[in-house]
Amino acid sequence: MLVVSCRQPPAPAEATSSYKHTIDSLIIKGRRSQNKHIDSLLVISAQLSNIAARGDKSALVYSELFKSQYYWLSSDHEKSMELVLKCLADAEKWDVKEIYPDIYITMGNLHKESANYKMAFEASDKGLNWAQANKDTSAIIAVLALKAMFTHSFWLYNHDKTQTDSSINLQFAALKIAESGQKYERMRTRFYDNIAQYYLDHKDYKQAIFYGDKGVAMALKYNQQRSLTYSYCWLGQAWYFSGDKQKGLDYLNKSLILSKNLKEPYRVMEIYGHMYDCYYSAADYKAAIDMQAKSEHVKDSIRGSINVKQISELQIKYESAKKDQAISLLGHNDTVKNRLIIAVLGCSMLFIAFSVILFLQYRVISRNNHIITQSNEKKHKALQNIAHIQAHELRKPLASIMGLVNVIKISEYEFDKELITKLEESAKELDEKIHAVLYQVDKETH
Repeated sequence: MLVVSCRQPPAPAEATSSYKHTIDSLIIKGRRSQNKHIDSLLVISAQLSNIAARGDKSALVYSELFKSQYYWLSSDHEKSMELVLKCLADAEKWDVKEIYPDIYITMGNLHKESANYKMAFEASDKGLNWAQANKDTSAIIAVLALKAMFTHSFWLYNHDKTQTDSSINLQFAALKIAESGQKYERMRTRFYDNIAQYYLDHKDYKQAIFYGDKGVAMALKYNQQRSLTYSYCWLGQAWYFSGDKQKGLDYLNKSLILSKNLKEPYRVMEIYGHMYDCYYSAADYKAAIDMQAKSEHVKDSIRGSINVKQISELQIKYESAKKDQAISLLGHNDTVKNRLIIAVLGCSMLFIAFSVILFLQYRVISRNNHIITQSNEKKHKALQNIAHIQAHELRKPLASIMGLVNVIKISEYEFDKELITKLEESAKELDEKIHAVLYQVDKETH
């Protein structure tokens, strides 16, 4: 039996191809889950990861993509960028070209959320190039919609209304492609929503309501819950600003409730901001302040996940790396740890060097103080010696001279040779003592 089993032919190379239908089905579900409940993305990502464990690399990269999109929609943008860059590295490594437009769409959205429009447009251009190279009409439609949305958002972000908002041309051009075939019908929703937003921002509320209604109808038909949050939002503002405030608030509240149910805090924050605009325009400042406070509260809760510089640096680091090397999340974490270790070691060396310098300075100062103390002690001793000499030794010859002078005075300045000799001896002794004092002062001070 062992011999027979050993002679069995190896499993066919096409074994993993048996999962192709399942993978394709999961990819379709993953793309549609972005417009429904985002928790489904994690489930689909896990299912693809299980298939990838059996050797299918396309399942691996799509698993990483959907997981990245989950974190994007959950407002953890840094985590999302890390995952989508890993997805890009694996797609390059395993030559999974059809996923590139989806990868760059995700990157573009991440940069747009951070208001980094330069990198957002770069990502959309790369995505469009890959969509055209793959001859993927659906991807071309999706990237054109993204680029049109970036163009309009950039026009709003810069507040420069003297420049023409060219996004509407891109929107209608892409919508025309989406309307060319029934299989692209579900993709039309995003264009109806974006066109409605365009007319809303240009204060053409009638057109905004027209396209907003079309967006709602299409989103309901295909159960596109996330798209509905935008359709309701643009309709709500259009009705409010055109005079029907209650109808407008009803739509905005429907958008808000739906966004909360979808667990999308970034959308919740944006809708509170739109409600603030409505109340402020009607001079209802109390309600406006309340909406602003709610928007800021949500913003504070997700602020830790949004870091413009880190998100941009992640992609810049990837773009500058060699394309034949896969970037892994563990590698990124190790790099951060190594930099931290180097920084700690560098700081420690600086601290040690600074401590040594301080110690040496202390030694020099201490030595100088010791020398000064010794010098002061010597000077003090010299002064004591001088005082002793003045008090005792100088007094003797000086007293002798003074006594001899008194004798001369008593003798009415008549004196003999012996008296002169004694006076001379006393003067010499005084001179010797004075020289002794000078010598002692010179000796002590040196």
